[in-house]
Amino acid sequence: MYINHKVIFKDKTGSSKDHFFCALCKFTLVSHQDFTRSKEWEGICNECYLTFIESRKKEWKEGWRPDKETLETHIYNRKCQLIPEEKK
Repeated sequence: MYINHKVIFKDKTGSSKDHFFCALCKFTLVSHQDFTRSKEWEGICNECYLTFIESRKKEWKEGWRPDKETLETHIYNRKCQLIPEEKK
């Protein structure tokens, strides 16, 4: 008796490639809102959506993106929120 050990996975969901990191800030997508925004806005997490896209939807669709300095400040602020401050 012959058993074929080859396993084939078929994606029947019809969805495109899932993202696990934000395309702008490179933070991991954690919440359901992050994954929902990621599918709607090409890999962008909910935090970046609220910060950069929500008030500039038209400009974003036309190709506007935050400059490097603004993005680095945003990433720094997010990292500061994750690291608890030492109490003196």
